[in-house]
Amino acid sequence: MEHADQPARPAPAHGDCSRRAALGSGLSCAAYVALSLGLATSPARQLFAALPKHEVLKTEPFARVEKIADGVWAVVSTPFAGGMDQPRPTTFSNGGIIAGKDGVLAIEGFMTPAGAAWQSNLALALTGRRPSHVVLTHFHGDHSSGLAGYGHGAELPAMIATETTRKLLWERQAAEMKEPKGPLAEAARLVVLPDRVIMDPSQPTEIDLGGRIVRLQPRAGHTASDVTIELDEPRMVWCGDLYFNGLFPYYGDALPSQLAQHTSAILKDPDALFVPGHGALATAADAKPYLELLAHVEAAARAAHQAGTPAEQAWQSYKVPASLGEWTFFRPDVASFAFTAWYRELDKS
Repeated sequence: MEHADQPARPAPAHGDCSRRAALGSGLSCAAYVALSLGLATSPARQLFAALPKHEVLKTEPFARVEKIADGVWAVVSTPFAGGMDQPRPTTFSNGGIIAGKDGVLAIEGFMTPAGAAWQSNLALALTGRRPSHVVLTHFHGDHSSGLAGYGHGAELPAMIATETTRKLLWERQAAEMKEPKGPLAEAARLVVLPDRVIMDPSQPTEIDLGGRIVRLQPRAGHTASDVTIELDEPRMVWCGDLYFNGLFPYYGDALPSQLAQHTSAILKDPDALFVPGHGALATAADAKPYLELLAHVEAAARAAHQAGTPAEQAWQSYKVPASLGEWTFFRPDVASFAFTAWYRELDKS
């Protein structure tokens, strides 16, 4: 979600969730989720992962695989489901596999090459083929830094991203790295190479896998460039981090008004099954509290901004109303990212 993750550094142990442990050049997406779940109660961690909605084909310590339909599988990451003393999670974000007669599309590069290699092996086991395409929902490291794992010493699949995602991945995960030959540098290099597939940011891109069309829809809000992966049959949407199920959203790179606009357009579809960036699969009814939460944060930020209250004071008085349910967050100042993002936008209006 923001800035470079550090793959060589283990996730903080339970109780080691200090500001220093969480922050480097900025709070990373993985650190945000790790700390949130690390300090959350057991019920909150269980809520975050929730129960599967479909047939579970495989369960790992870090993720489960749910079969949605023939040729369609969702990967639901369950980081720290067994406690904070387990090794650094292999996947961390959610992902998925979509197969047609002619190709196999994998969703996300995950946080480590081991995660991408695991999903590549999963595709081989489920379909008899490794992925022919890999799509990134956005540039944050827990979704992208494992891309090299899809290689397996052989030809890489087509890496699909927007130009903005390529630029941000390079700038924020390669240029700032202390290990220029590490997994993050390799992930950035793979996406930046000129022979990779670049999405048109102005319109959907369709990929025909052979009897199954996948639509890649350019969006924005969680970052300056997000992509949703959509199917019409079955009706499914991989939302990336435009949608967090059970976890207070991370606003570190957010464009708040666009976040509200795109999530509302996506999550109100009554016929769709949603795969959030983190958390369990959801229906429109399940996602309604998330939309209400975003609206509540916006209203509070706008009111405080109009009253002339400084952002650093406004977030301290913000409370999520009990009517919106339980939301996992790792420290009292979690709302500061949201208010800072909203003030940044409102100051320009």
